[in-house]
Amino acid sequence: MGYDGGEPVRFEVLGLLRVVRGGVEVDLGAAKQRAVLAVLLLARNTPVSRDQIIDAVWGEAAPSSAVNLVQTYVAGLRRALEPSRARRAPAELLTSVGDGYLLRAAPASVDLDVFEQRVAAAARLRGAGELVAAAAELDQALALWRAEPLGGVAGLFAEVERGRLVERRLAAQEERAELLLLIGRGAELVGELTALVGEHPLRERGHGLLMRALCQAGRQAEALAVYRDARQVLVDELGVEPGPELRRLQQAVLSGEDLEPAGSRPAALPTALPEPEPPRPATPAQLPRAPVSLIGRDAELERLDALLAEYPDGGLVVVVTGAAGVGKTALALHWAHRVRDGFPDGQLYVDMQGYDPNREPLSAGEVLNRFLRTLGVPSADIPVTVEERSALFRTMVADRRVLVMLDNARGSTELMALLPGSPSCVVVTSRRRLVGLVAHADARLVELDMLDRDAAVEVLGRVAGRETTEVDALRRLAVLCDGLPLALRIAAARLAGSPSLRVAELVAELDDEHGRLAALGLEDEDSTVRAALDASRRALPPLPARLLALLGLHPGPDVTPFVVAAMARVRVSEAQRALDALTAANLLSVNEPGRYGAHDLVRVYTRTLAAELTGPQRHEATSLMLDFYLHCADLADGLLPVGRGSVRVAPVHVPAEVPRLTGAAEATAWLDAEQTNLVAAAELAGAGEDRAWLVHAWQLPYTLSRFFWLRTDRSTWLRTTESALRAATALGDPEARFVMLFNLGVALTQSDRSEEALERLREALEVARSSGDVNGLARTLTTVADTLQTLGRMAESEAYYREALEVSRAAGSRWAEANAHHNLGLLYRSTRRYAEAKTWLRAAVEMYQEVGEQCGESMCHTDLASVLLESGELADAALAARTALSVASAAASPYHQAVAHDRLATVFDRQGAAGAVAHWQRALALFTELNAPEADEVRERLARVRAVAAS
Repeated sequence: MGYDGGEPVRFEVLGLLRVVRGGVEVDLGAAKQRAVLAVLLLARNTPVSRDQIIDAVWGEAAPSSAVNLVQTYVAGLRRALEPSRARRAPAELLTSVGDGYLLRAAPASVDLDVFEQRVAAAARLRGAGELVAAAAELDQALALWRAEPLGGVAGLFAEVERGRLVERRLAAQEERAELLLLIGRGAELVGELTALVGEHPLRERGHGLLMRALCQAGRQAEALAVYRDARQVLVDELGVEPGPELRRLQQAVLSGEDLEPAGSRPAALPTALPEPEPPRPATPAQLPRAPVSLIGRDAELERLDALLAEYPDGGLVVVVTGAAGVGKTALALHWAHRVRDGFPDGQLYVDMQGYDPNREPLSAGEVLNRFLRTLGVPSADIPVTVEERSALFRTMVADRRVLVMLDNARGSTELMALLPGSPSCVVVTSRRRLVGLVAHADARLVELDMLDRDAAVEVLGRVAGRETTEVDALRRLAVLCDGLPLALRIAAARLAGSPSLRVAELVAELDDEHGRLAALGLEDEDSTVRAALDASRRALPPLPARLLALLGLHPGPDVTPFVVAAMARVRVSEAQRALDALTAANLLSVNEPGRYGAHDLVRVYTRTLAAELTGPQRHEATSLMLDFYLHCADLADGLLPVGRGSVRVAPVHVPAEVPRLTGAAEATAWLDAEQTNLVAAAELAGAGEDRAWLVHAWQLPYTLSRFFWLRTDRSTWLRTTESALRAATALGDPEARFVMLFNLGVALTQSDRSEEALERLREALEVARSSGDVNGLARTLTTVADTLQTLGRMAESEAYYREALEVSRAAGSRWAEANAHHNLGLLYRSTRRYAEAKTWLRAAVEMYQEVGEQCGESMCHTDLASVLLESGELADAALAARTALSVASAAASPYHQAVAHDRLATVFDRQGAAGAVAHWQRALALFTELNAPEADEVRERLARVRAVAAS
């Protein structure tokens, strides 16, 4: 927090712009001085140049004295913010930096930062399954908003930022509603969501949330009315039908399906057998010694305390779960000792040996035998069957408050017989989540993740038992150990046992990923990370155990059952069950539905296992994986609403089962989800041991090129295409080299590197001419002409377009001919030859329709709308823009929908008709989601319109 003479300073932007020092509001002076503060505050802790301030405060109307005015306003702000500062003493909060200024503000002193911190905390809590706590965080975040943000600050800059901040608030409100719906509190949301939808009728998510809330309140008819209203406003205002999620909700209501996942109810336990007369009980105290210290687990301890408080009369069953070596037993024992005074009738403990490589897991009968003897039952009186022993155990502790700890349990089945009733408490530790125990005994989960960086460093320091100045090396060592307590203690034990070993030397040893597990070994092999992970693997059925090694060959961050099935040559259903088994064993985690990932150390372990496979085994599984991705990427690419070349993609091994891809929307969603894996697979293929994999190295980027274009992901497109060109060149395939030279030229053009693009495209022209590829020649001539037009070389550009037309007609390539017509029309528009531009663009539309190129058709209609707008034909321009939007919607292309919305808004604005703001809002939402640079331009247009309306 900022200070002035010991007084805390608080900055507020989520409402009227205010500064409060020591509980008293600061006078911020004139309107322009407040605007300067807003600019500095929104860039807090980052230098802002005087030119940036001038542009933000005055825009194009900056006076000649703007520099002096900025200096005056900054001086005024310094006096207001630090009134007790001596006249010539340096400022602390608002300092001069280079040719600008920097406002220092700690996150806790800015309400916007506190808001963002709480939103992030809510996201983490939701990811951990803590929905109630996540909703509470969002309640506190939204309570920080007092009114419209940046109140009292005028100008284009403030309008742009105000729009951005309002969007953040809406997203948080919708996320809070989502959480409350998930925990069944939809009925109380109806009024709030009705108001939200009324204020923002074009946000489809709001309509969907309101439908779900109404259904939870038993008001299905009203939910259907909300859908009808939503559809009407979307059609009337934007000319589009509701999206797939709203349509799904409507169908669910019509068919009577639940819109929320039903919570599982605890199943009834079997009726107990007749119970013998209990003998006189004893008072057990079996807890092993607790760890000397427990570092970095404060949140988990607070969670355990809170759970215990929820069960004042007993009956709590809690499962502490997490990966091997994450510290489950240490946490459970530490907490059990801390609360043992609350269980005066004793504590029972047993290690169930679920993952001990040298011993069989204990059966429920054996555990009950031990517990009954501890409670004073003579061996001769202990019943024979598990059911009778369980009944006697429950009777023995029926009126007693006992803490029972079941350590290292493997499955839920054997635990059911070990659960006493109230008022006792049971703590279970397991590498699995024990969903059966959750479902049938209402067990509560406490999941342990790796330690954060600071806690990991503290563990290293304490266990190593020595002071060191190698702080950076210790932090790197913590990273290499992945925050895993077992690994940290092993690494620290090596330091403790070798006083001459420097931390940096151990870091260098562990930094070699392939040697990391071996380097973490101790004399006692049972205490190594490898031993802990091996124990988990030995407990698995054969297929999950085999998959661990195959996963080490996969280059991406996560996998799906489909790619695993392809690599292992099994059915997808078998792969699914095996992955679920690995997840239950905490060797994998579910990143999102259907996608499985692993922590870094487990990933290193899988790669170690993969290295132990034979060469042919590794080669086969990798080839199957590459073929799977290439085949599926080709299928998805073929469904995108944009034309592509005639490259034949024919992997050797066609996978037996592939994801369901039936249209552009599903194809785009699959490519979105698999993008990182596809890029990683291409990189692996390019660096692989098999020359045949070079085909994957260039064809995978080829199948992604249209997706990257639609997603405006220019940097990834450029990087992957450059790698693909290297692979094509190494392969010595002229067709491959032509395709990648052409694609690289287009990617460079999209990245505003037109001169480099021209060089690559001319290389592609030479390859096409030498190989007699007339179709490729026609496409490349058009693209060379596009690039020349971008460079302003209009005469050369027109000559290339004319040649492209001749070659396209000779080759019978209607797509290339359409493209040449389209771009020649744009050239004529840029030179204000509107009549010729309309003729060429309308001809291009017909050709795009003929070849089924929807994205090209939509963009052509959009460009035709611009020509008509510039030539004063406003009604026809509106019709062309609406047609562009309709075609883009049919093509399921968010980028082309955004462009069409932007163009339609521009036409409406020129006409003075209602609806311009609505279309710009929709364009902004789509461009923002795509992370497209056009978002900033639309945001400025929106702000300008709002500023005019306000004046």
